[in-house]
Amino acid sequence: MKKIFFLLIFYLLSINSSAEILVFQNCESSDYVYEKNEYILDLEKGLMTRKFIYSDESYEKLKLNDISVKKNNTTNKRIAEENDLYVSEISGYPAFYTQLIFNKKKANIKIRTVLNNTKGESLLSQCETVINYKKES
Repeated sequence: MKKIFFLLIFYLLSINSSAEILVFQNCESSDYVYEKNEYILDLEKGLMTRKFIYSDESYEKLKLNDISVKKNNTTNKRIAEENDLYVSEISGYPAFYTQLIFNKKKANIKIRTVLNNTKGESLLSQCETVINYKKES
């Protein structure tokens, strides 16, 4: 019995755990130009990190309407898997909210807007590549 217990403990300690990370790189938008725009999805943690730098022209355009806009920024949101897609947490109020929808196969990101239970989706960014990393520990 002790041998089985020690073998089980040894087996559990020797198993490699792995985590998947998706990186949506070089994402372009029809509204703004970016020097850098990437989304990192850590599927194990359920966390999306967006890192972006606006071009000078886009930054100046945005700054006219909102002085709190930063040229270089990083944002985080929680994500969940939903029908082969990854969906961000809801941002906004109950009557109006938005979510980001990540499609690994099409390498794009859509935005879902909901106003009084009426949903709409539109393309937010088309990405050049999606890199799939598997971390092992």
